[in-house]
Amino acid sequence: MDQMRWEELSSPDVASLDRERTVVMLPLGSVEQHGNHMPLGTDTMLAHAVSLAAAERARDAVVLPPPWFGFSVHHMRFPGSVTLRAETLIAVAEDVVASLVQHGFRRILIVNGHGGNAGVIDLLASTLGYRHYGAARIAALTYFHLARQAIAELRRSEPGGMGHACEFETAMVQHLRPDLVRIEKADATYPDPGSAYLTTDLLGSSAIRTYHDFADLSSKGTLGDPLLASPEAGSAFFEAVVGALCAFIEDFRGWRIPESPK
Repeated sequence: MDQMRWEELSSPDVASLDRERTVVMLPLGSVEQHGNHMPLGTDTMLAHAVSLAAAERARDAVVLPPPWFGFSVHHMRFPGSVTLRAETLIAVAEDVVASLVQHGFRRILIVNGHGGNAGVIDLLASTLGYRHYGAARIAALTYFHLARQAIAELRRSEPGGMGHACEFETAMVQHLRPDLVRIEKADATYPDPGSAYLTTDLLGSSAIRTYHDFADLSSKGTLGDPLLASPEAGSAFFEAVVGALCAFIEDFRGWRIPESPK
């Protein structure tokens, strides 16, 4: 039995967990196209693997099974992509978190691994934080944004070379599941988002929000340069993001949980 995996615990196992110290993590990702060389479940696989590794190192942390699907409407022109409505994904996360709070857990962390979920987790952090104020602290993050600086120091590609099914994601899956990467089918794509106000880079930031249909940006489904990936690079990226998540978990344990107003 793996003590970090919620689904492998028994009910008495869960009952014995320290409600004040234990951090319960909910990984979120997607099932969507990742170019011609990567598996559809890349985002969820990576969010789950990063969460499990961080839970093992940080101790007193448990990882829920991921719900797999995310908000992926922008990938639906590619076969295999599956999307939830934003409202559906929000409802699933709300119900899961409500269950945890009912069982007395006080520190709940949503670990996102899909860029398309960013707006959803922002909303969840606010609405769930308000709803469970005084009972629990809820935090949400995207793991590759949390480790932005460390990833930037390790990358080989120029800006635009790391976006989707790219150097970073390809290397991470090569490290974890090399059997699922068909690197001979990979294509490098440096799309032009059409404005200096917009970026397709994984580590880029933009003050402007707009909708891009992915097929308009890349007919191959790739943003960036997966040809720069390697299992060795994936190992370094993985260590960087797990280290960043571990550091946050330790900090999160110290966050004050205010008393609910009378």
